[in-house]
Amino acid sequence: MALTALSGIAFAQTPKVLNGPNVARQATKVTEAEQAAPTKTFPKSDFTYRTLGKKSFLNKVGETQNDQQTNASIYRRVQLLPNGKVSLTWTTSGDPAPYATRGAGYNHFNGTTWGPVSSNRIDVERAGFPCYVYNPTTNEEIITSHIVKAGTGNAGGILMNRKVGVGPGNWTSTTVLDTTATIPGLLWAQTAISGDYMIVIGSYTDSSETQPNRVVKNGVRTPQVYSRYQFSTNTWLVKNACLPTYDNSRYYAGGGDNYSIDANGSNVAILIGGLTDDLSLYKSSDAGATWARTIIDSFPVPAYNYKTLFDTAFSNDGSVHVTLDNSGKAHCFWSRARVLDDNTDDNNVTYFPGQNAILYWNESMLVDSAKVIAGMPDENNNNELDLATSWNEAGARYGNHSIPTMPFAAISDNGIIYLTYSSLTEDDISSDSKNFRDVYCTFSADGGTTWSGITNLTGWIGINFEQVFPSVSKKMDGRLHLTFLQKTSIGRYDATNNPGAAGTHDIMYLVIDTADLTAGVTALAKYNSESFMVGQNYPNPFNTTTNIPVSFKHNTSASISIVDVTGKLVYSQSYQNIPAGNADIEVSLSNINTGIYFYTVEAEGIKVTRKMIVE
Repeated sequence: MALTALSGIAFAQTPKVLNGPNVARQATKVTEAEQAAPTKTFPKSDFTYRTLGKKSFLNKVGETQNDQQTNASIYRRVQLLPNGKVSLTWTTSGDPAPYATRGAGYNHFNGTTWGPVSSNRIDVERAGFPCYVYNPTTNEEIITSHIVKAGTGNAGGILMNRKVGVGPGNWTSTTVLDTTATIPGLLWAQTAISGDYMIVIGSYTDSSETQPNRVVKNGVRTPQVYSRYQFSTNTWLVKNACLPTYDNSRYYAGGGDNYSIDANGSNVAILIGGLTDDLSLYKSSDAGATWARTIIDSFPVPAYNYKTLFDTAFSNDGSVHVTLDNSGKAHCFWSRARVLDDNTDDNNVTYFPGQNAILYWNESMLVDSAKVIAGMPDENNNNELDLATSWNEAGARYGNHSIPTMPFAAISDNGIIYLTYSSLTEDDISSDSKNFRDVYCTFSADGGTTWSGITNLTGWIGINFEQVFPSVSKKMDGRLHLTFLQKTSIGRYDATNNPGAAGTHDIMYLVIDTADLTAGVTALAKYNSESFMVGQNYPNPFNTTTNIPVSFKHNTSASISIVDVTGKLVYSQSYQNIPAGNADIEVSLSNINTGIYFYTVEAEGIKVTRKMIVE
């Protein structure tokens, strides 16, 4: 089947070609293969859109010039600790590419204030891709990050950074799971603590240019491997071993960050995926001593090696997540992908970046029976998804990720499952016609049977901000604690495809009151204020005149400003002593071009921004 025909099936999107297994498995480079012009709109999704309520707050807690926080799946980066304290980590760098000072950033909230914002690292040498765990038995913070020596690309194993006590203090760094004379060191380690044990899942590098001694285990090249460390004996009981049944009968090669891990008591779960792989759950009930595998969603070609011809197949984009509830049941999430191989001679696979689905499965469900629970919502309720003309260019993407991606979940003590993810948003378009990303949330109060509408957690921050890589604390206190990277540019930095993404980016910490999420609060303007509410302008689209509905709790003064997609101010008006109650503010715009604009209502130091369309 021709690529041009398939692009019509896949929401009229442009397929992308990944050249070779090295590129596809690490999801770090994508070569454009334009087959048709992308369309502006997608069909309307089935997701109900809701906005964020009150009792939430945001802090900038760190900086970095390195915006690659993962290749695919999200690391555990933030943790609510005893006595209301919080610690978090991120990949930091105080200098631009190739990031000689790259490493694990760290900041801590002592219950009252955060430490100073910085881009400093805790590692003793160049590292990155940190994962945070807290050991309550030893009152110890542990951050693992992998070593890649500056200027060489050579992997050097994992730095295990440890510190007794939470907050400021001295870190001890030890190289573990390191390289030998013939085997490259492990990369991309994610960790979980199960009692006296720390379980690590990672992968070997697949860059033949810098690592000619490629690792092959169980017939799988550059495989995913696990390790098991015992705290009480300070011993690695297992080092870099393949999980049972992880072999070349179903796997051709591993890949960086195509996996997730969680532990709850003696139960440990590892979820492994990949663009051309099975989605497999490995489960242990004895703290990682023994394992059993369940293939949740099988890829049509076992051990696909880029030499097998197959028609369009659904898969996952490598961004997967698993979390365990208090009963030990695994809840699995992933972003749907779609791929095609129509030529066995070119060592390529084509993928379609426009998939709009976050899927969910738990151990009470049959295999291959996952359900779609979230995606990019129709925020302006115009019965279609508004995608700018350049939304899927190389510079607008993060590796091979789909439209909604980077799922990360947490489960409250009363069993409510909260899922966050990053998605393109309709309401924020760049001047070069790309969609910015926001962080969204959905929840289930019945163990995953039904799911709520979608809440935009970051849309209130304003236009021309990109929010990606959300990570949520496993612990809650009636609030979600999450961190994410915030940028003023779109897409991951690349010197060739996306040089405009260079710069200093913000590490943000956001607290969301779960009562607002579960109660369905829909007044975006209630963020940190009960004083006023702002509705969607009507009519919308409009030609010359439109009305903006507002509601004020008491007499106040306010201002309205309107900007175009470049941020140019086209309208500004102040209003004094607006009476309490509901009102419609009429706005007349003449002699301006058709297109998308953003109106901001400001009162009492609070700003609310929404999108309007002039036709």
